[in-house]
Amino acid sequence: MNQRDAAEVLALSERLLVASHKGQVDSVVQLINKGAKVAVTKYGRSPLHLAAYKGHIEVVRVLLKAGCNLDIQDDGEQTALHRAAVVGNSDIINALIQESCALDRQDKDGNTALHEVSWHGFTQSVKLLVKAGANVYTKNKAGNTPLHLACQNGHAQSAKVLLLGGSRPDSKNHAGDTCLHVAARYNHLAVIRILLGAYCSVSEKNLAGDTPLHVAATLNHKKAIRLLLEAGADSRINNNAGLTALDQAREHNNPEVALLLTKAPQREGIFWHLSDTFMVRGNSDCNLFMASRMFL
Repeated sequence: MNQRDAAEVLALSERLLVASHKGQVDSVVQLINKGAKVAVTKYGRSPLHLAAYKGHIEVVRVLLKAGCNLDIQDDGEQTALHRAAVVGNSDIINALIQESCALDRQDKDGNTALHEVSWHGFTQSVKLLVKAGANVYTKNKAGNTPLHLACQNGHAQSAKVLLLGGSRPDSKNHAGDTCLHVAARYNHLAVIRILLGAYCSVSEKNLAGDTPLHVAATLNHKKAIRLLLEAGADSRINNNAGLTALDQAREHNNPEVALLLTKAPQREGIFWHLSDTFMVRGNSDCNLFMASRMFL
């Protein structure tokens, strides 16, 4: 290819980027037929990245049919699947899955597409990825699983899907936090209830030695405290500083929480009835019996 031909191909390729970004299907077809190659933007994004993010499903289909590289990564190490996941476009996610894209490619922060949709609470997209076999156990660079991220942002339905897909609620991030620690910290009561309806520990400690009860007591989350106590959380456990949850409540001037913890009974068994779960829980661990709705 001489210099002139190369310049023409480059011009076509740059126009392909623009057409893909704008969703101009006819132009994309014409440019490919004229010999446009895959160029990238200054951020390393291909036409497929651009179309996937903007939600241009027809352009995506054309690019896939033309053999566009499914798994090319941009400067942030994101694939087109990541870009579709960021906006929760389930049609494009499904199209990429059907073409056998890499489901578990991690970006520069260690996040997969499943991390992205879980963080944003795009439940339909979470379902698609889990059903396709995306790894629910993958941790990002902070040690967070997709379930940690769904719990942090209070996405109860996405958390349910991840748990049904095999996510482990007691998996710990690099701070030693389980998903229950995270939900207690951000006071997401619906998520706490869901986690308490799964195989979880209410007394797991993080790196500071804090249980979810310590976390909730420190932050004055009274309703979360009640849920944890009803589930059998032990208020007598000491953290690494030798403090109980009651000590934490007093130290942070949370008198109502302190009163709750002072009156908390230590029960041997507690029955929980959730929307679709029947559970018997002891003080330190969780024995769970799943039941269909007909029994509730």
